[in-house]
Amino acid sequence: MSLVTEHHIAEQLHQLARPQHGRDIRRLSRQGSVHGGCAVARVEGELDAALYDDFYDLLRECLHADRPIVVLDLRAATFMSIRSATLLVAAKADAAARGLDLRLVCGRKDVERVLEVAGVRPLFRHYPTMREALGT
Repeated sequence: MSLVTEHHIAEQLHQLARPQHGRDIRRLSRQGSVHGGCAVARVEGELDAALYDDFYDLLRECLHADRPIVVLDLRAATFMSIRSATLLVAAKADAAARGLDLRLVCGRKDVERVLEVAGVRPLFRHYPTMREALGT
């Protein structure tokens, strides 16, 4: 399956999956900043079904940053669902289409495992530290 097909499927799933109930924003903390010309988004908390839309929105914001490199810092993410991980496939395709380099920094073995199981990890170069991801 191509990245374009994956992206189309992810978009369709996103539209179908919008929850009808309120979301618990308290479990997902996010910060944005700029370091050395790179846009950085740090995610803290659980990336589960209840926060799928928030994670989707964060990824879209990242891809509209006015920087050629976007770093998604997942070191403080305590959980990631496979569904949330698959959003990264579409985000990577969108980034490539915009000429952006989307980079991930992970730290927790359970989050890395989800990225592996979902088939997302091979799409991203491994950056074990923010320093390496930022190229400093």
